[in-house]
Amino acid sequence: MSNPQYKGASYAPGFHFFKTIRVIKLTAFLLVLISLQAIASAYAQTLTLHQRNAALADIFKSITQQTGYSFMYRNEMLARAQRVTISVTDVDLKAALDICFHGQPLTYSIVDKVIVVDAKKEKTLLAAPQEDLRGRVVNDKGESLPGASIVLKGTAKRVVTDEKGEFLIKDADAANAVLVVDYIGFERQEINLQGRTTVTVTLKQKNADLVDVVVVGYATQKRVNLTGAVATVTSKSLENRPVTNVSSALAGLSPGLQVRQSSGKPGSDGATIRVRGVGTLNNSDPLVVIDGIIGSMDAVNPTDIESISVLKDAASSSIYGTLAANGVILITTKKGNRNRTTVTYSGTLSSIQPANMPKFVNDYVRYMKLYNESARNLGQSELFKQQTIDTWVNANAHPDDLNAAGIPNSVVYANTDWANTVFKHSILQQHNISVSGGSEKSTFLVSGGFQNNPGTMEHTEAKRYQIRLNLDSKINRYITVGTQTFASQELFGMGNTDNAFNYLRQTTPGVPARYEGKYGFPTAIEESQTANNILLYLNNVAGKNVQNRFNSTVYANLSLLRGLTFETKFNYQTRFRDMQYHDVPFAKWDLANNVARQPAATPDQLTTSVEHNKDFTTTFDNVLRYHTQFKGGHDFAALAGYNQTYYYYNRDFTSRKGLVSEEVTNINVAGNTNNVFDGTEYDNALRSWFGRLNYAYRDKYLFEANLRYDGSSRFAPASRWGYYPSFSAGWRLTEESFLKESLRNFQQLKLRGSWGKLGNNGGGDRSQGNYDYQTLYNPVYYSYNNTAVNALAVTKFGNPGLLWEATAIADIGLDATLLNNALNISVDYYSKTTDGIITTPPIPLTVGNAAPPTVNTATVSNKGIEVVASYNRKFGEVDITVGGNFSYNKNVITSYRGAFQEGYTTDAGGNKVWSSNIGKVAANNGNRYRVEGHQIDEYYLQKLYQGNGSHFNADGSVNINGGPKDGMIRTPQDMDWLKAMMAAGYTFLPAQGVDKGKIWYGDFIYADTNGDGIYGNNYDRTFSGSSGTPKYNYGFNISASWKGLYLNMIWAGSAGLQYYYNDRGYLSSVTSNGNAIGLDVANDHYYYNDANPSDPANNINGKYPRLKLNTDPQNSQDNYFYLYNASYLKLKNLQIGYQIPERLTKRAAISRAVVYVSGENLLTITRYPGLDPEIGASVGYPTMKQYALGLNVTF
Repeated sequence: MSNPQYKGASYAPGFHFFKTIRVIKLTAFLLVLISLQAIASAYAQTLTLHQRNAALADIFKSITQQTGYSFMYRNEMLARAQRVTISVTDVDLKAALDICFHGQPLTYSIVDKVIVVDAKKEKTLLAAPQEDLRGRVVNDKGESLPGASIVLKGTAKRVVTDEKGEFLIKDADAANAVLVVDYIGFERQEINLQGRTTVTVTLKQKNADLVDVVVVGYATQKRVNLTGAVATVTSKSLENRPVTNVSSALAGLSPGLQVRQSSGKPGSDGATIRVRGVGTLNNSDPLVVIDGIIGSMDAVNPTDIESISVLKDAASSSIYGTLAANGVILITTKKGNRNRTTVTYSGTLSSIQPANMPKFVNDYVRYMKLYNESARNLGQSELFKQQTIDTWVNANAHPDDLNAAGIPNSVVYANTDWANTVFKHSILQQHNISVSGGSEKSTFLVSGGFQNNPGTMEHTEAKRYQIRLNLDSKINRYITVGTQTFASQELFGMGNTDNAFNYLRQTTPGVPARYEGKYGFPTAIEESQTANNILLYLNNVAGKNVQNRFNSTVYANLSLLRGLTFETKFNYQTRFRDMQYHDVPFAKWDLANNVARQPAATPDQLTTSVEHNKDFTTTFDNVLRYHTQFKGGHDFAALAGYNQTYYYYNRDFTSRKGLVSEEVTNINVAGNTNNVFDGTEYDNALRSWFGRLNYAYRDKYLFEANLRYDGSSRFAPASRWGYYPSFSAGWRLTEESFLKESLRNFQQLKLRGSWGKLGNNGGGDRSQGNYDYQTLYNPVYYSYNNTAVNALAVTKFGNPGLLWEATAIADIGLDATLLNNALNISVDYYSKTTDGIITTPPIPLTVGNAAPPTVNTATVSNKGIEVVASYNRKFGEVDITVGGNFSYNKNVITSYRGAFQEGYTTDAGGNKVWSSNIGKVAANNGNRYRVEGHQIDEYYLQKLYQGNGSHFNADGSVNINGGPKDGMIRTPQDMDWLKAMMAAGYTFLPAQGVDKGKIWYGDFIYADTNGDGIYGNNYDRTFSGSSGTPKYNYGFNISASWKGLYLNMIWAGSAGLQYYYNDRGYLSSVTSNGNAIGLDVANDHYYYNDANPSDPANNINGKYPRLKLNTDPQNSQDNYFYLYNASYLKLKNLQIGYQIPERLTKRAAISRAVVYVSGENLLTITRYPGLDPEIGASVGYPTMKQYALGLNVTF
């Protein structure tokens, strides 16, 4: 309900939705025009040439610049050519070529966009007829290579492959001939025919560093000329993987990239990505740019992706200015091929199941006995009577017997395994089809995808329909237009998973799950009636949840002058999410008597709700590019651009209680009680100018400079603009003549360095920070002379001086290629500092209830090292590639609310007093703290006491260092020591006493780290040096192929992270009526019967403390016992496939067919006892283990 305070913004305030209809109409109109152009027949190229006495090679360059056609020839051919004088205007290509080749000892032919120059054949005597040679040239994927040069060695016979990659050489002497095959960007091959008249040639791509171009901000660059830290992921790394989204598929594929998939819930299973650590106390998500437009990574169909670039340093990212402080991920989608149409289908069927599940005590007899034990441990009466336990024992012995109500014992006297009941195996389907091709001047790609993920919990399914259209059409030699349009629809189940996971630990195995559609209620009379039936909560809400996306870009490229181009681009994207849902009434059944213990709610007690979420973004880009080369090896490029983005969001929510009936759930006819009306509306805008300069001297000395100037409506007019520069340079040592001998084993060795500055608005989402510079008010009423008076009250203080967060990044790197291009290595060291971090510090209570202002206060530092290597070698017909990456990152808060200080001081009376300012200088979330000199969210915990076990000194006095070695009172000797310590004046917190209700056998005691004689107070806490953010991330991959059979393997992992895991019902030793008991605790907890030291049930070596009923302040202190190493290594993907030989598929017009089996999340190696180290210290929807069968076919 506010407009961006943006002077001169070209967007009208309010920008109502009906205006977007015009945009959609315009987009549709442009799409029709471009589509017609794409399918139209190509017309002749025209060009203008005015050159006198020019070398043929110079004329070829002019033709290439004007038409885009390239030439293929040998230099020695042109040495025999005559110089040419030509003066023509707007003639077609063929006419110009005929003039150039008139009277020359050369001839030409045109294949696709390649003009092949050859020597004229000399007249020869008639030879005896020979056999024809036929063949096909493909790449290592089996894809055709049109325009490849084919020569019979030692002869003048030369041809090029057609659009299918096929060729024919007539009258070839196959018995003695050697075939030489050339293709730009691929290694030349010589094949001894040995009498063969049919041959398929597979060409291997040259060293990627020498021929690859890498997508960077607003441009592409040759990999060899990169001076920034850029990692790339190709479509091959994503191919044939049954992943449901892009983000989770990136794990292990790039150094400096932490990928954490914290949920497997369909539709919410995307990963959290961090580039080079956590850079701020606010939102640390990287910027995602798809085909030049900011977007959502997981909205893209993985099969549509051509390449992914990860921009990690300021030199590569600063072109995006304030949006790029946390790194940039550039996604480029596939496009069509000229003069060749292909149809590709890929599909998988996957069996999905939870990769890991929580483990509880599922035997109700055992559960009841453990519960009774926890009561006895506190000297309290047992809850479950022996009669109830015996009833279950007898029922378990006769599970198929029927009770009086005719229901089996196994149902009534349940031993419900809730994890296996709630989670199930399902079949995930994915189907994708694409059609791509084009004419001489136009290309197109149309793709569609369908995904049906039923999930592993009831009513958590997700279906997704996607379609993409990429068109590019050359109107004439000056103008190219195109579009990239994407649309999708997602349908989500309404299962109440949030409650379901909470209730996994708030239920017991004694609750029957479901029988003949009836949801069970606890059978045992002693059991809590609040013990939950989880299946009921997955089914007690029904309705629809639909999300629609539309994203369309239209662009035009203009060739203005030689080397100078201009691109203009407009994008409109919108998202609608509509939810309509209502309560579904279910009764809870006492199945022992087959009666409803808790009846279903009546219609007047039911609630129905409607929620509409709508947002849209418009983006307008204009970019001017210039590139030229000068004599002497000077290469210069420049780029200048303007960007403007506007974002709008609206949410409406309505809820009403009281339905006419269970079948009539429309909110318009619902009751008028407990009504809830809620809504949100906001918008913001960003305007930017940017530029880049590139210079290279003989591809040896490289330099780049970037500058971005950003202004945002989220800041006050006086401080909303910021400059963000970067500089980088590179030195290719292998291009130095004086080093060539020393570096003869290196094919590439490059040293590079960069520095730059980026900005960040600190927003965790689109709404945060919109109005932080303004003071916010709410209407209130107060009484004056017994009269209600309207007024305004401050609800949040503004800060007009609020500035951008600023991130400075320095990077130095080394890239090397050696062993004949088989081994590639890159090493980077970086230092990244973000200061002026936006926070909301506490303010005095005297100010009132108003929220504090947002200010720039904190600084965070990240320093690290990245290493990536890959090695490829062929052993006979076996091709093997091994790759790995490793990164280390050190994260520290260097400035926040002041330095943390603790220690002894002397008070006014001369007494030694311990003091700490932790409460003033730190912010905390439970036991995770943010304070200067430590990691973000570092754990602040109490240490367990660690003694030497000697207990007493030789003179009989208590030894303060002689207590239990692991901090648990296990033996009578430990207990005697504890009592003696207390008698000597030492205090043990928090229980302060010795008995079953205070400190007893099986309890922890804590260290006195500050030496004040009090064991276990808050002053004894220390920082752990760890957090839930890993210090190390790593991944490695292996691929091997042999005669069409291949194997791919991707591993990913993290180390140097820890989680505090002590949730009740999982790893806590506290039991509660109606709550679960974790299996690990049940199997290995301390038990000692002090009344019967020889009790066979005693387990004084148990890992976990003794069980206690309802509460356990002594063992529940935040302490290091529950801080677990969460390092892990995962087999993220294993794929085995076979490419069917072409001789078996070509009759069906299939150029490539691959069948494969593939798996995701197949193995996790970790010591972490929780559900999944990626999920963290909570229990949520587990990640999925997948076993897939797939097919990939190209026609």
